[in-house]
Parts: sequence; structure tokens; C-alpha cells
Amino acid sequence: MIRYFILRLAAIPPALLLVHFLGFGYAHLVRPLRALRNPYLAGVGDTAPLWPTYSNHFERILRFDFDPIANPWGGHLDIPMSEALISTGAASFGLMAIALVLSVTTGVFLGLRASRAEPPGMAGWLTSLATLGLSMPTFFIGSLFFAFWFLYVLWGRKGAIPLPLGGFGWDSHLIVPTLVLMARPTVQIAQVTAGLLADELGKQYVLAARSVGHTWRAIRWKHALRNILATVILTIAAGVRLLAGELIVVEWLFDWPGLGNLLAQTLIPSGIVATRGVAERVLFLNPPVVAMVLTVFAAVFLLSDLVASVLIKVLDPRLREG
Repeated sequence: MIRYFILRLAAIPPALLLVHFLGFGYAHLVRPLRALRNPYLAGVGDTAPLWPTYSNHFERILRFDFDPIANPWGGHLDIPMSEALISTGAASFGLMAIALVLSVTTGVFLGLRASRAEPPGMAGWLTSLATLGLSMPTFFIGSLFFAFWFLYVLWGRKGAIPLPLGGFGWDSHLIVPTLVLMARPTVQIAQVTAGLLADELGKQYVLAARSVGHTWRAIRWKHALRNILATVILTIAAGVRLLAGELIVVEWLFDWPGLGNLLAQTLIPSGIVATRGVAERVLFLNPPVVAMVLTVFAAVFLLSDLVASVLIKVLDPRLREG
């Protein structure tokens, strides 16, 4: 078990270095090509060779000498990249943590409620809810909130303001981005939990336990849930990766100042640069910013997979190494 953990942990740094280099290389090579096609990007293209430029940048990182970048949220023109990563990371991981906790608790609760014991099966309402939730992309769910907001403003009570749809704050500003972000992971966790539990309740050992007087509640909590726990944990890890990927859309849509919004500003089509000012002109395909943000996202993906793999080996004796 310890050997497995060490090997998995040792594979993370090389993978992150590769992601960092690929992100830097993509931005470095593509930015001059995009600058040639957009007059607003004139002069931002770097035609220096890739490897010397990357080597110099990486050496500066090792000395904790980060390049200043344009402030994407206004205010001072330039801020240290380390400061930007810390502030955007705190905003993103805070939003992501709240959405993850709510997704897991709500998804498991709905899965338990939707699983039937006699006969074993899944409630039809969860099937419909999961189909609807998984078929709608995140930007469409967010657009529905905008539509309801405008309808409420037009036809609601005078002076009544619905929930804020943009901006940052650990208050009511959290509600809509969290609901949109947690929608798909919640129904995914609920569907997997209910399906696996219904399957487990139809097995022979459950029928034998029931025949000797064990209640469905005891069988469900003491035996069935324990046997499906590994797959549920893997589903939650997949939900973490889904949350991280959807941060880009959700933060950009609701103007949440996080890593996803920062990455979106570096990758948006060049035609929008004219409407966002100097800051976005400098951030567009900025190699250090693209490389660092992609590395952070890659770290979230790899660490969530590592934690899930270790947890299922600890909690499920059938998966432990001999």
C-alpha cells in the first residue's frame, strides 16, 4: 500500500512539469500567429525561440521571481503573478469546495432515496432528473438563471431584486454560481449511488440476510453501502475533475474572479480584446499565465485521482495489495 502511494505520488511532479511546458509552448507559439490577424494585439507576439525562453522562465520560477502581469480585475495596471494566482486560487477553490460538499451530500441523499429494496430498482424520477441534468451543458444551465432573473425583474414586484448574477462575495453572490457548478456532479453521483445500491440489494447475500430477520435499513447501511463505497468514491473523484473543468465556464459567465476566469481571459477569441481594455490585451495567450494556471488545474486532477485511489484501497479490503 505504501509502495503504491509513493509510486503514484512520484509520478505527479513529472506530469506537472510536462503540462507546464506544453501550456507555455502552446501560448508562446500561437500568440504571434494570433497577433498577426488582430490589430489590437500588435506588438504582443514573441518571436524568440521557445526553449531558451522557457528555460529562462523556469529558472526565474525556481528563484521565486515571478513576472508581473496585467491586473485582470482592474485597479493597478500590474500585479505580481504570484499574488494573482493566490487570490484567484482562493476564490476558485473556495467556490469549488462549497459546490463539492453540496454535490456529495445532495447526490448521496438523492441516490439513497431513489433506490428501492422491494423489488430492487431505481425510482423513475431520478432517471428523468439525471437524464435532464447530464444532457444540459453548464453554460445552458447558467443561461437559464439569467433568463429567470430577467423575467423576475420584468414581471416581479417593483423594487424587488433577485439574487446577484455577477461579481465576487462570500454571501449571496455564491448562490447562483454554486448551484450551476454543482448541478451535473450532483445528478451523476445520485445516479451511480442509486444504480449500484439497487444492484447490490438484489444479490443473494441480501436475500439471505433478509430471510434471517435483518431489516432493510440495517442491510443497506451495514453491508450494501460498504460494498459500493469504492465506486462511489471514484464517482466523487470524477465529480471533482468535472467541477474543475466547469470552473472556466461558470466563473467567466458570472464574473467570478478565479482561476477559471483568468484562464478564460487568456484563451478568449481576439475579437473581444477591444472591449476589455489593456489588461486583457496583455493577458491574451500570455505564456507564463497559461502555463501556471494549466499546471494548477492538472494538479487538481492528479491529486483528486490519487486521493480517491488511496481511499478505495484503504476502505475496501478486496482492493488492497497482498
